[in-house]
Formats: sequence, C-alpha cells, structure tokens
Amino acid sequence: MLRRLRDDLPGIERFERQDFVENYWYCKPGEHVTIVGPTGVGKTHLVNQLLEESATKETPAVILVMKPKDSTTKRFTKAHGYRQTAVWPPIPSIWKPRKPPGYTLWPKHTYNPDIDEPKHAEIFKTALLDSYKKGNRHVFADELYSLDEELGLARPLITIWTKGRSMGCSLWGATQKPTHVPLHAFNQATHLFLSFDPDKRSRDRFREIGGVDPDLISAGIEQLEPFEGLYIHRQGRSSTMCIVGA
Repeated sequence: MLRRLRDDLPGIERFERQDFVENYWYCKPGEHVTIVGPTGVGKTHLVNQLLEESATKETPAVILVMKPKDSTTKRFTKAHGYRQTAVWPPIPSIWKPRKPPGYTLWPKHTYNPDIDEPKHAEIFKTALLDSYKKGNRHVFADELYSLDEELGLARPLITIWTKGRSMGCSLWGATQKPTHVPLHAFNQATHLFLSFDPDKRSRDRFREIGGVDPDLISAGIEQLEPFEGLYIHRQGRSSTMCIVGA
C-alpha cells in the first residue's frame, strides 16, 4: 500500500470509510492516534467511528469534552451507551451498575473562563493521570490546542505520549493545525490522519511530521477529496498509507 508515486503509477489506494473501519482499523491499547484537519472536516465523527470499533468494557474510552455544547458527542454518548460524567472519577450509579464501553467527561460550564478553566484543568488532569496509571484505556483528547495552551495540560499529555505505550494507555488527539500542539502528538503516534488544509504552511508541516517519505505525503494530500483523510500507519520501515473516504 505504501509506495512512491510516479506519473506512470496509480494513486494511493482508497477505502470507503465503513470498509476501512470494519476491516482494516485496529488500535491496540498503548498505540496513540492523532487527527489533524480544519474545522468542519469531520474529525470528531471519524474518532467516534474508530472508537466504536476500539473501545470495550475491558478497554474503555474516556472522551474529554472541552466545548459547552457538542451535538455530535451528545448523540454518540447516547447511541453507544457511554456514561456521561462531570467529574472524575465518575460517581457510581445505582441505576447503571454495569461497566460501560466508555465515559464522556463533560465538566459543567459557568461560561466564565476565569472560573471554568482552572476547574476543568484539574478534572481533565485527574482523568489523564488516572487513565495513565490504570492503563487499558483509549483517551480521546479533543481540541488538543485548548488542553495544552489554555488549560496548561502539556505535562500529563506528554507523559502519556511518551510512556503510555508501556501502560496500555492510548492517547487520541485532534487538532486543527499541526503547528499548534507539541511535536509528541506526531512523533509518538502510531496512527495519523491528515486532512487537506488550504494553508500551505500546514501542508508543508505535514511533510515533516508524517514519518514517511515527504513527497509521498504531499502526493497523498493532493489527492484528497472533501472530508477524506490520508491515513498513515507508522510501523518503522513497514509503515503503510491509504486514503479513507468520507
């Protein structure tokens, strides 16, 4: 699947989204996932589809929700039996005693950042370090830039990126720009999804962070249609690449 493109060679192999998710996608606990793309390309929806295949009661997902309102995450939580909680650890429920396949950590908002940000930072930090300690979890940190820059959580994020593999703790992160988050988000990722960005600076950055032949990455990015993603599975010299459909 991974090959250098020439004019006389066909393009990178394409998979329909459902085919890719059901028949190709596999993320072991401890393997990190990073998704990069502008607003509106469907990053959260893609992660939800991938988590549906990856998260189980034995290796649950923990979704860190930054936004006060998020209809996509709300629908996913309800549809897949995730337990929504405003605090960590979750308060045991006598109504739902069974262990769910995942948790949606969604702190309450006062809509005053001076009040919300310190409180949210402490809640998310507790969840990150608890997941790192216990292992066998997939933690989805949506809005990596906000978690890193606004809430000052670079240290626990980097701890999981650099040491989470041995603990079986996977960090899934999404961001709009490849320049807005620590380099660990890319050089520690086993699974990388890149969406087309009209900003040439972002496309040039993709060449540096992909972990494979920069010319091949550029060629793949240029082939993307709206809402498609270039998927790179990094496995040393045997890394593979394909285009995942909308």
